[in-house]
Amino acid sequence: MRGMTIDDRALDYVTGALSPQERDTVARDRLSDRQLDTAIRDWETKLAPLADTRESPPAPKGLFDRIAQGVAREREAMAGKTVSPFDEAEWRVLSPGVETRQLWSAQTFMYRCEPGATLPSHVHTDTENLIVISGDCVIGGRALRTGDWYSAPPGTEDLDVRTTAGCVLLVQYTA
Repeated sequence: MRGMTIDDRALDYVTGALSPQERDTVARDRLSDRQLDTAIRDWETKLAPLADTRESPPAPKGLFDRIAQGVAREREAMAGKTVSPFDEAEWRVLSPGVETRQLWSAQTFMYRCEPGATLPSHVHTDTENLIVISGDCVIGGRALRTGDWYSAPPGTEDLDVRTTAGCVLLVQYTA
């Protein structure tokens, strides 16, 4: 996949032309690369009419009842709970290439950083706990990868926070 344009990667992803490993890589990359995600959505929209070119076989007997029962089970299991799909969330631009969204509290955020993005330098007024959900993040020259945890106490400053390949971060502030 090296040397492929974003549009080529998106088309190969949508048409199923990638190996399972390549497909997993693109699925992970699209989380932090808004251009790739947009290209995938564009190709899905362009190719959607082709899905309707064949006649559909008749539905198996009892399919509707099984679907209705599945929906009812999900409604019961999810009653009173909240789900916010990653790709449907409201993101706010923090700086060029960096978007953020608040999660379950006023101290918990997710950051989506495009490849090459830099987060603004900042002084921590509270303890900052950060987990790299996907991609890479470099803080003060220290490279963090998927699953790594970083904690900064109040009064400390992060001057150099950047990503090479793009990343998704979970950040929580505590007093």
